[in-house]
Amino acid sequence: MNKMTPEELEQFIHRELRSLPPRKGPAGFEARLQAAVAARVALPSQSPEQLEQLVSRELRALPLRRAPRSLEARVLAAIEQRAMIPWYHKSWTYWPAAVRTTFLALATGVTGAMIILFFLMSRDIDTSTLSADAGSRLGGVTRLYDVGAWIVNFASNIFSSIPSLWLYGGLAIVAALYATFLGLGAAAYRTIYRRN
Repeated sequence: MNKMTPEELEQFIHRELRSLPPRKGPAGFEARLQAAVAARVALPSQSPEQLEQLVSRELRALPLRRAPRSLEARVLAAIEQRAMIPWYHKSWTYWPAAVRTTFLALATGVTGAMIILFFLMSRDIDTSTLSADAGSRLGGVTRLYDVGAWIVNFASNIFSSIPSLWLYGGLAIVAALYATFLGLGAAAYRTIYRRN
């Protein structure tokens, strides 16, 4: 059996319980329940609480469900298998407190050392050479950005010169055409498939 997380174990137990055979009521249970409901309908003096107590009493009289003989063994085997998983294969919350503290201290130390190392290495770098080198390597990206900025500027100039009534009218016409297309498509679909 594979290693299981707590959620997988819970799903496993849930599946096993759902595979149990359905409960069988004692002889005459359904007839008694229907008679009680009929009596409730015939006698409006019976309160909903009394009917609820009657139904609850009848349901409690049902025999308990029998589990398959193998259910307990399978669930216990799954629990034992999960208990055999070493802590370092489990999630962070299952790690021992000393290990978690050590890990946090080491991770913080390594991160701090990397930041200090990067700072010390960047102090001796000539930034003018670095920016010139990056500019020459990223020239295509800057040209693409310039083209995109020109297109946005051009579109904003065009839209600002169009009267707002025309824009809203055009949007309304497009929305009406779209709704008409959807309506015609739905009507055609119903017509075609109604004949079949």
